[in-house]
Amino acid sequence: MMKQNNRFQNKINSIPDHVFLGVILVVCLFYRLFYFGILHPGMVLYNSDSVSYFATVDLFRGIVDLYRTPLYPYVLKFFEYISKDHLVQNLILFQQIISFLSIIPFYFVSKNIIKNKYLIIIATIFYGCWHPILIQNVYLNPESLCFAGSTLMLFILVKYLEKPKKYIAVSMGLFPFVLVMLKPTYLILLCVVLVFIIFRFVLFREERKILYWGLFGFFISVAGVFGYCEMNNRHNGQFALSNIYVINSLAHISASGAYRQGGDEEFIAIIDATRHKGYYTAPFILNNYSLDNYLKYYKKFPQYLPPTDDILFCLSIPNTVHYSPARVSQFLKKSQCTMIYFRYMMNRAVDIISAYGNLFILFVLQSVIIIVAFVKYKKIAWAQSFCILFVLGQFFSILIGGLDDIDRCLIPAYPFIIQIAASFLAVLTALLKKEKIAELML
Repeated sequence: MMKQNNRFQNKINSIPDHVFLGVILVVCLFYRLFYFGILHPGMVLYNSDSVSYFATVDLFRGIVDLYRTPLYPYVLKFFEYISKDHLVQNLILFQQIISFLSIIPFYFVSKNIIKNKYLIIIATIFYGCWHPILIQNVYLNPESLCFAGSTLMLFILVKYLEKPKKYIAVSMGLFPFVLVMLKPTYLILLCVVLVFIIFRFVLFREERKILYWGLFGFFISVAGVFGYCEMNNRHNGQFALSNIYVINSLAHISASGAYRQGGDEEFIAIIDATRHKGYYTAPFILNNYSLDNYLKYYKKFPQYLPPTDDILFCLSIPNTVHYSPARVSQFLKKSQCTMIYFRYMMNRAVDIISAYGNLFILFVLQSVIIIVAFVKYKKIAWAQSFCILFVLGQFFSILIGGLDDIDRCLIPAYPFIIQIAASFLAVLTALLKKEKIAELML
């Protein structure tokens, strides 16, 4: 029986990657055709945020939006240029294609991180067919591109770990900037990449000449972020990557009641008078500049798509005076520096951990495995540690993000989470077979 199992295992291992990948792509393609062609034909999803991505951007003329980084608005602008009448259909087709093609790098990432042939196939099919990923492909939001972006970042990482090269190191430092321009939550990725480079720099002297190129790419990314913030400062009067943080923070002080200690009686009165209408009413009133832009961008939004309830909510907010950003910022900081706000955020953190308890248990168990592998085999699981750090960073963005955006904030981390879960199962499988887990630590 043992010989038969070994023969079967050898036959499986002898099958080329392109065969497995081809089968996986066919399975995922047929499932997607069934899902969107038969179960949900012509599905288009959008919300109030979708309107805001129709922002006017022109980086060459210094025109940027204070609330939306420019990559997705540029994608919309491109398809609007191709055909305004068929913008939605063309955009969704583009997102479907990008999502489908991202299965290819995901497979090779899984091959390097998971290393168990069966789990590689399962993880890749799961990535290609999982409903929370598929549904974003028909959403007029940048999240569908985030899956491909996160997967490509992992692909660059594992390629570097396989064989460090200068151009890969530069890409590792530069690509986070592209992702930040897609969605500001990727800002945490710059921190994770910096930690990765520093640790490799300290531990591997022979790798330092290559890592200098990684630092070069990283500093270009940082310069790009600061340059974009300066463009916002010149065009919109605020040095910020995205001022959506202010709106979310105002919603948090409204929800917590900390606004009553903000020291601005007019703002307190506005929040008192509008809280029953929703926690985002006052933030829009206090940030009236964003409301002006929203009304302008709605005119560019495809008018044949009927407005959703949240779009109607945004359009119904009264247009009032413009309060200075400095005044809003002072009120916000004073409200946040209170015990009420601190307790609110601690309770929010507990609620998030409780809501995603299974994920946090997975992270703890995988972290223990990483530590044990380091102590016993003197081997660092670089890729898995990178994944865990990035996902934890996304949970921090959830903490300070929108009140109703918990699941959405976690979307960029989905490919990382799948890799962590599959890696954990690969380690359990190896332990059951009494094999060493050192080979699984990349």
